[in-house]
Amino acid sequence: MKPTIHFAQPTEAEVYFRERQIWWTSIGQNIGSEENGKHGNFERPVIVLKKFNPQTFLAVPISTQAKEGAYRLVFINNNARFIANLSQMRVLSSKRLLRLVGTMPPADYERLQKMYHEVL
Repeated sequence: MKPTIHFAQPTEAEVYFRERQIWWTSIGQNIGSEENGKHGNFERPVIVLKKFNPQTFLAVPISTQAKEGAYRLVFINNNARFIANLSQMRVLSSKRLLRLVGTMPPADYERLQKMYHEVL
């Protein structure tokens, strides 16, 4: 899967993304206790926590499963409950972005940033 993404030909339209956005990504297959993706592309929704440049960003995986605890932030978006898992955050390439889902509410994004700074 990784060679397919890495060596993919550039498309005519670049993928533009911003902080606070929620995207389905091709996050890859898990190793150990990492979050695993679904389907053939190993897809998983993530929040763009920090955009480093047009090609890389810090992603926080999200889930709808009711696992709460340390390093997790519960938030509501479009009447659905989500859990952001900061313990699984990682740097991803924009080539992994598949489709835009929406945008995290500003107040929840501020809470997520605060948690991120506390973790560091």
